[in-house]
Amino acid sequence: VSNVSHELKTPITSMKVLAESLIGQQGMPEDLYQEFLQDICKEIDRENDIITDLLELVRMEKSETEINISSVNINEILETVLKRLKPIAESKNIELVFESFRPVIADVDKVKFASVATNLVENAIKYNNTDGAVTASLNSDHQYFYLKVEDCGIGIPEESLEHIYERFYRVDKSHSREIGGTGLGLAITRSAVLMHRGAIK
Repeated sequence: VSNVSHELKTPITSMKVLAESLIGQQGMPEDLYQEFLQDICKEIDRENDIITDLLELVRMEKSETEINISSVNINEILETVLKRLKPIAESKNIELVFESFRPVIADVDKVKFASVATNLVENAIKYNNTDGAVTASLNSDHQYFYLKVEDCGIGIPEESLEHIYERFYRVDKSHSREIGGTGLGLAITRSAVLMHRGAIK
């Protein structure tokens, strides 16, 4: 609860400061006025993202959460996810590579699995170096399929590995705001994987 409170208070504090600046300034130039309002809108979006992710996490952790399993073409889902994330990758000049060792049909919840793949690839783009690459590779044996997402970015320090699925945990706290996200992506991803009786590492 204290983590959640802290995360929700930060955008509110920013908005209050910005709003008070607007109230206190008589005859403020129009462009500055617009800039402050845009900043307030960004903070509202951030607050909304945190609340949406929190609700998603709570919903997934309730034992009665429905999981809609069907036979799904995993290759197709991954191709769609990569296609959707391509513009974000291109903005950082990052190459997205899909390596498929075989066609994979598996019983999964299509929406939840797409969310898992999106979160992992998006993180790999966010924490990568400019001009880098992200490789998503898919393989399977007779029982399981394996999705591996690799980037050539900063990596995760050894001491942080056991914490990365905790809500709001950030490896690099100083850059968390500029990188974006809510700090809940990997917690949601892990919940979705566990619902499928899978493993994530």
